[in-house]
Amino acid sequence: MAVREALRSLSTSRIFLILSALIIGYIIFNAFVTQPKVGVITISGTISDEERMGGITAREVASMLRYAKGERSIKAVVLEINSPGGLASASEEIYMSALELKKEKPLVASINGIGASGAYYIAIASNYIYAKPTSIVGSVGVITKLPTPERLDEDTLITGPFKETGASRRDWAYQTQMVKKTFLQAVMLQRKDRLDMTEEELAKGEVYIGTLALRYGLIDEIGSTNDAIEKAAQLAGIANYKVIDIAKEMNLTRAAMAFLVNETLLRSPTNTAPINYYIYMEFEK
Repeated sequence: MAVREALRSLSTSRIFLILSALIIGYIIFNAFVTQPKVGVITISGTISDEERMGGITAREVASMLRYAKGERSIKAVVLEINSPGGLASASEEIYMSALELKKEKPLVASINGIGASGAYYIAIASNYIYAKPTSIVGSVGVITKLPTPERLDEDTLITGPFKETGASRRDWAYQTQMVKKTFLQAVMLQRKDRLDMTEEELAKGEVYIGTLALRYGLIDEIGSTNDAIEKAAQLAGIANYKVIDIAKEMNLTRAAMAFLVNETLLRSPTNTAPINYYIYMEFEK
């Protein structure tokens, strides 16, 4: 009997030691092994390269994309989009930064209320695009103002005929067509055989609700931001993950401006030279 009790006591001690070792190992594992994360980047308001225009700036979004690319614990990224677009150059900067991130990690876009023009340009850089049934998607094209004729006086001297305006009206119209072609080719390249419309149809600049956007291949699936997060995690091959707001991680959160954009947005306050926009315009009455 004494031997049995000793063996039973020894077995209990071993079980206790094993359980203790497992618990300690779990604590050490969590302390030293970082939980994988899915980072969310919100793009809302008018996309610009200047804070005075409100909304999100290209510099801010590009910095978040670089942060996500370099942060080892972030395994995938979701772009939560609610924007009518904005400056062509600003949209292109984000698009190119998104392509760089996609080389390293899965990137999924979620279009909420609107993902039009420059915002859609950004979305096509992702591996997969979600939108809601009534989301506004598309508006592939450019909007600009033709150069204003010079208004010179005796105190103004220019060294060339287009120094103030940047180009003749005819040349600027031609350059704008080149900008539009760049946008179209990017959509055709990124969407490839998923796109069920011709380049000519795409060039009309129409917007589509989410259900039609899915039919034409502008998006991949109807779904929410949560669906996009799950898809990003699936593409990254992770199950037990944490979702983080990258803007909060970097202390970049700011209020976005309203989507209603009036015609004065197309005019430079300091120069008569025109600017190209990838933007879905809603002119004030």
